[in-house]
Amino acid sequence: MRGLPFYLLSILCLASSQKVPRLKLNLQDAQRFNFGERERPAAMFHEPGSNQVLVGGRGKLLLLTFTDSEVTPKEVPLKADEKAEKDCKSKARALWDCDNFIQVIEKLDNKMMVCGTNAASPKCWFLVNATTFQTDKQGRNITASGENISAASPSQNAVVITVEDTLYSALSGEKSSIQRSYGKKKGLKTENSWLPRAEFVGAALLAEKDQSKDEIFFFYNEVNQSAGLDEEPYKAGLGRVCKVDQGGRPVMTDSWSTFLKARLVCGHPTEPMRFHRLQDAFVSKKEGGKGETVLYGVFSSAWGSSAVCSYSMNRISTVFKTSKFKGVTGPIPVPRPGMCVQPDGHPPLPKSTLTFIKDHPEIDSVIYPDEEHPLYILQNNDTYTQVVVDSVQDAAGISRDVLFLGTAKGKIHKVLRSKDQTVIVAELSPFKKEAPVSSMILDDDSGHLYASTEFEVVRLQLADCDQYKENCWKCILARDPYCGWDGEQKTCSAVSQDTNSTGSLLQNLDSSSTASMCENAEEKLAQEALKKVSVDPTGYIYLPCPLRSHHAIYTWVKDDKTYPCSMDEQSCTLRFGESTPMDQGVFKCTSREEGYQEEITAFKVTLNSGRIPEVSVAVMAMGILFLTITILLL
Repeated sequence: MRGLPFYLLSILCLASSQKVPRLKLNLQDAQRFNFGERERPAAMFHEPGSNQVLVGGRGKLLLLTFTDSEVTPKEVPLKADEKAEKDCKSKARALWDCDNFIQVIEKLDNKMMVCGTNAASPKCWFLVNATTFQTDKQGRNITASGENISAASPSQNAVVITVEDTLYSALSGEKSSIQRSYGKKKGLKTENSWLPRAEFVGAALLAEKDQSKDEIFFFYNEVNQSAGLDEEPYKAGLGRVCKVDQGGRPVMTDSWSTFLKARLVCGHPTEPMRFHRLQDAFVSKKEGGKGETVLYGVFSSAWGSSAVCSYSMNRISTVFKTSKFKGVTGPIPVPRPGMCVQPDGHPPLPKSTLTFIKDHPEIDSVIYPDEEHPLYILQNNDTYTQVVVDSVQDAAGISRDVLFLGTAKGKIHKVLRSKDQTVIVAELSPFKKEAPVSSMILDDDSGHLYASTEFEVVRLQLADCDQYKENCWKCILARDPYCGWDGEQKTCSAVSQDTNSTGSLLQNLDSSSTASMCENAEEKLAQEALKKVSVDPTGYIYLPCPLRSHHAIYTWVKDDKTYPCSMDEQSCTLRFGESTPMDQGVFKCTSREEGYQEEITAFKVTLNSGRIPEVSVAVMAMGILFLTITILLL
């Protein structure tokens, strides 16, 4: 590990990106619903363009309707079957396991399929609308086995994806598998030896112009069974099957005949600092097939740090089609194992190809990120848990990727991926209780983001331009692709997503200087009033300067003399003491960012000659009470 410090330096040089949020926004007025108790929601569903979200809870399904003024809940009970609950408790399982935790909510054949653990006996129900169950002629709920769709325990994870009214599912645990589990197409599964003890985190469809070549990818972690004491305990991977797969004939009739898998690594191939555990993945598809389809993954490491990596899906697909196979030195059968072949009108795959796939499903090439390094490494004591990505049109009509990243502390990072850098535009704090973000759904039709923890669900606006509305500089420096400065209205406004619109809003999303962009904006920041402070000559005093941007450089100045300050999350504080003796005069705090300089605050300090103070404030430093100072705000 001697090379680790050098690699950290190389990461800093390679990624010219800001690794701390520029703004930290506490969204007290966010539209929010509190469950009232710990629900552990494992599933959320939202129809694009609607104002409702379905949330799977413990023994119930919640329908939440969001309006501008309130969130209205409606509860649909979904208790575990009495027999299943009784059997569960008889097997000495924990009472927590013997409930019905809703893990899957998917739209299928114009109805909703809802599946839960059902006291360790997974089961599915069908809704004809958000709150009404599908029933038979006798009025009984129509149900189906959820054994291959939902996990049996709430501690296990289930990943599902619907493609052409067919459900594909991946179950984590000791008997992990990828299956075509429900629908009109033939049911298929992976062989037991292909995915030992996998933990699935996501799935995505990679659509091709020729639909017979469509591929379905699943993203997961495997326990690294050969890991040494100082090696990573997990390996991230992706498995892939072809949509047209109908199983092998005459062997492997119920197994995938096109399954392949590969290692997925976030980091450089030759450097020691890599991220191996995948927390979440999202595939960003461009509308109308314009631009690259990109896989974004958030990874963690054994030492507690977090990173974001991106991968071209076209490059991944090509690697699957061309790579050597792991552990194979001899010839590869023809047709090549794993190719998407339309079954109709084609002869069955030869036995040699099927046997090869059964014994060698892993390709030899390791999938490394674009540019072979992370987009950035998160530099604080938090880690990422979730990621969704929006492709938004900026003021110049250029498509930009905006990442929304949920953290283990209940924060959401809004991140712009620009041409030559990645910028954390803002850190949003929308939740009342600190808990990991467990689910996020992006709705670019209505312009909202839905996010949940085990305690709450919130809805946020994607274009929240009011945060920067007062001033041209605030709007431009935010580098928020949803927002631009409207010179006529003198406000920060949302950028139209109409592809035919020709916007006239000011923006600067890349690294070029912003120094002259707001020269003709005819507006000024309102400066705070000069604060007057009187203090005993033998005392010490702290002067706070609130941080308006965590990407700016802050300076305290008096009579052209610069003073150092102490930085924390909220302030650049000027601390007088032995190294900085007390002085009187006007102390100004200024910030500089991208060529723009702003005066944040100013204090006029006078040394008290002994008169009785009007207002007393106790000042503590390093646990010692130094003095009582007088602050006179005149």
